[in-house]
Amino acid sequence: MFLDAARAHIESSESSVILFTGNVRDVYAAGAQRDFKTLSELLRSEIFSTYDAVAEYDPQGGIQFADAKMRESYFRSLSGYDAYHKTNFAQNPPKDPVAAFSILDNLARLSLLDKKSFAVIIHYLDQIVPTGLANNPELRFLIIALDKWAQNPEFRRNKIRFVLVAPEIARLDSFIGKNAFIEHVAIQRPDLEERTVACGNGAMAELTAGLTNRQILEIIAQGQTDAVALRALKKELIGNECRGLLEIVEPRHALAAVAGHEKVKDILSLTAEAIKQGKTNFLPMGFLICGPVGTGKTFITECFAHDAALPVVKFLNFRSQWQGETEANLEKIFNILKSIYPVAVMIDEADAFLGNRDAQGDSGVSMRVFASLAALMSDTQYRGKIIWFLMTSRPDLLPVDMKRQGRAEEHLALFHPQDTVELEALYQSVCKKLKIAPPVAELSPLLDKGRAYSGADIEAMLTRAALAAEVRHGAALSAEIMRETIANFRSPEYPLAIELQTLAAVRECTHQNMVPEKYRMLKAADIEARINELLGILRQR
Repeated sequence: MFLDAARAHIESSESSVILFTGNVRDVYAAGAQRDFKTLSELLRSEIFSTYDAVAEYDPQGGIQFADAKMRESYFRSLSGYDAYHKTNFAQNPPKDPVAAFSILDNLARLSLLDKKSFAVIIHYLDQIVPTGLANNPELRFLIIALDKWAQNPEFRRNKIRFVLVAPEIARLDSFIGKNAFIEHVAIQRPDLEERTVACGNGAMAELTAGLTNRQILEIIAQGQTDAVALRALKKELIGNECRGLLEIVEPRHALAAVAGHEKVKDILSLTAEAIKQGKTNFLPMGFLICGPVGTGKTFITECFAHDAALPVVKFLNFRSQWQGETEANLEKIFNILKSIYPVAVMIDEADAFLGNRDAQGDSGVSMRVFASLAALMSDTQYRGKIIWFLMTSRPDLLPVDMKRQGRAEEHLALFHPQDTVELEALYQSVCKKLKIAPPVAELSPLLDKGRAYSGADIEAMLTRAALAAEVRHGAALSAEIMRETIANFRSPEYPLAIELQTLAAVRECTHQNMVPEKYRMLKAADIEARINELLGILRQR
């Protein structure tokens, strides 16, 4: 638990200021009775119990003391402060951070003179000294005050301590977040052992990975113990907490539902089995799933997660126009991912989503986002715990940093059906996915021989035909309706773009046996030349 690290910092003379970030608004089991307490209650009872005075401050409530005698002493000191500074704080205690910090500084120095111990817990620091207000003179005053408290040798040697509380360090002014004189304690979400204390049993503790103790206790109070209901509630709670930053996907199909792509399925099945057996030491950190549009990159990833019994998290748009918000959102996402592993993380359209290390024009936000993602993706302590899936039809646009060994190191390529056997297998698979009885025995005789068809094309035909059968005809989908639909079916064709995406997947694939036979004998230089030619043609359009 974080309490041991906090106690070590607070009791040492290395710093008088300690910053708590992460899961700071939870409740935590403490004491022999394992009672759940807030962070303030925990610090007061477990660390500051022998201190002469413990204050708390936030901009809404002002300076508060839980102990009545401490409160009386505080108002007496305010009277002395009023007499010296010609203020009226004894009758109207200040809540404004500038005035409150001045009083806290005065209380700390009086405690030092009286040889008494003093601690103050400052909540909502991210609202007091947020990022993006560097030119605000009042903010500068507060930052300087915090820095002087941290560096004051008398405060450090004696029991004068300031505890700062903020959920995400990225929301703080960087001078505070990166201050070498301020000790940092990151509070993680409860691990399995802590959740077992909250739940009372190990089975429920397993199901509640990623939730806070507060959320778990609320679930227990509601009497929710059914596994299915728990999963649904967990998805809702994390979704609400992330405010649209993440989506938890419930995989419904197994890899057996995927038609074709046999070599890709072999790799993914091996990985899924290793995860289920707990043999994760040699698993890839991540996968790059590439191939032309419509080849089922998202579907096969979800099917893998189903077979591996993993939750699937999909990144949504975590970027914000407000300074510091993007980095704070990413920090929040990372904290959740680290608490719900093992987990599969899907990033669709990765070439556009991830950005790159050299992005310009947004004050360095994209570069910082890229660097943070790259760092987490390559952190080997999460090997087999956080498995990354970068999906793109244009892997050539994805930065090399993300594709190298140690990040998305396995490059798996999906291709459109290469012959009628693969096409018919895909047709049967789509029918099964849509829960439609195949209206015709074979699909290929009805299709245009002069073009290639993707799984998305076949699904579009079937759904269009099924809709017409159900609504217009009021009957089951028949062969006649299917033939009529296909005869009238046109989908936009982009042969040059598809060729480019196919060749990019061929070039990117790290498994020779995944590449269609007709591309295996091509020389790398010829593939490169044709890709460059296609890029030139498409740019001119």
